[in-house]
Amino acid sequence: MLYLQKLPIWIKRIEKGNVANFPSLDEAAGADEELPILTEMKDHLQELIKSFQGYFHHGEVSVEQRWIRDPFLFNLDSMDDSDLMKDDLVELQANDRIRMEFESMQLDMFWCEQLKLFPQLAERALEVLVPFATTYLCEAGFSALLHIKTKARNRLDASDDMRVALSKKEPRFSIIIEEKQQQKSH
Repeated sequence: MLYLQKLPIWIKRIEKGNVANFPSLDEAAGADEELPILTEMKDHLQELIKSFQGYFHHGEVSVEQRWIRDPFLFNLDSMDDSDLMKDDLVELQANDRIRMEFESMQLDMFWCEQLKLFPQLAERALEVLVPFATTYLCEAGFSALLHIKTKARNRLDASDDMRVALSKKEPRFSIIIEEKQQQKSH
């Protein structure tokens, strides 16, 4: 979300011919050179802003749902008293062990862990968080596919390569090598 605030500033700098945010370009261009690429850079940054806004909508999480991002700093007075989950949130905020878990985990993993103790809170939190994760995974998949399917390899069946590219598991090369049959000399 910080980039959404920085990018308009960068665009204004580019409009004035200032490319200080791009040190390699600044160094290569020199001081007095007119850069024809500035218009394209400005257009690209504007498209980038639109793209980021597709991921991070302002106001998407209502004031009453800000507890999802940090349940321990959330002010309970901003939550509707008729919401029965407010009681669960009070219990969660009072639990020091859960606070330590929150500080040591990623947000989505934290809420997954809370499914047992606070199922209603966790389910509502995950309803908000899961679309971001799935969108990211789709983007990562398309990026991996573009990398794999170059012009030189466009006839390649990419399914196996995609599986490897998107997997978080490290191959156990020593086991793979041991299972391969060594070639005997003729």
